[in-house]
Amino acid sequence: MTPEERVFVQAHSKLLIKSLQRTRTFAEAALDFRKLEAEFVARAGDDEFDVRETRRRIAETILDLAHDKRPPFEVCRDAWNDLVRLGFSGIDLECSMSWFYADCCAYDERPDEGLAVLEPLLAKLDSLLEETKGSGVEYPARLYENELERLGNLRAALEAQKRGEVVPWLETRREDEAAPPMTPEEEQADELYDEFWKAHRAAYKTFRDSKNRSFADISAGYRRVEAEFVARAGEGEAFEDCVGAIKARTAEEILRAACELRAPFQACRDAWDEFVRVGRDKSWMYPMMYVETCLESNEPEAALAVVEPWIAEIERKLQACNEPLRPPGETSVELNRKLKELHELRDKLMAKRSGGEPST
Repeated sequence: MTPEERVFVQAHSKLLIKSLQRTRTFAEAALDFRKLEAEFVARAGDDEFDVRETRRRIAETILDLAHDKRPPFEVCRDAWNDLVRLGFSGIDLECSMSWFYADCCAYDERPDEGLAVLEPLLAKLDSLLEETKGSGVEYPARLYENELERLGNLRAALEAQKRGEVVPWLETRREDEAAPPMTPEEEQADELYDEFWKAHRAAYKTFRDSKNRSFADISAGYRRVEAEFVARAGEGEAFEDCVGAIKARTAEEILRAACELRAPFQACRDAWDEFVRVGRDKSWMYPMMYVETCLESNEPEAALAVVEPWIAEIERKLQACNEPLRPPGETSVELNRKLKELHELRDKLMAKRSGGEPST
């Protein structure tokens, strides 16, 4: 990455964090990114490649924001058309951006427009996958298979929507507009969480930028922020959910810090136990982080206690992959790959437990 690219990425990341704030409107966020675009296009001068890549990166971000903040459909369509005009830097981004736009179409109950984007892309992916057969190369075939399933699921949902069927997991503008307005308590709880997030992020930046702070110091910093905002929470269901979210975020970051800083294993185990109790992140990142820590700490039993139920969970998810109109989530391609990885990891852990080496 060149120094100029690094400056752009840093400025872009800072704006993205600002734009994702609940109170920030799409129009405000888009204007911020257009200003950033103008600045770096001017800095690129006659470098046509840099100019095009800057415009493309901003167009991708604006479509992403349109998907997140749900402005009027015409705005989403304009964002999509702008990106199509600039072109995609790769098939992976074409798939991601197409998914965002097709989901925008579903949100405004315009299935035909979403299908008009997905159908040719799925045909293209089919053709690309066919070209990889016999090559013996796992990638990019795995990417094509994954996107065929992911985008195919959304196509099926749009087709169902076109037939007038209700797809439970599809959000629509009509349903959102018919929903009762937020109560004052809910608004106050959201404002409290927004304040917590800023304070929590400041604590994270201190952790990230520090070279000498101990895990105990970092954990204490997160706990101080947590205690302050839990104490400020009011009564009622909205505040209960807010407190739950505060505790979950704190537990997630303490686990991350414990593992990354190689804290004593008991501290990592305690952090994991708390994450299991209150954490809300359902990604694979945190369990894998803890399992790797168990391996490094020569604690195979603790790792197996995570890996064994994880394997069972993935096997259940694989069975559900054949269900019609299933909600977005891991594809069978991703699940099978993770299952293979976990089986290999389990073999390694069991060998470590018995004092031997896994068979190959």
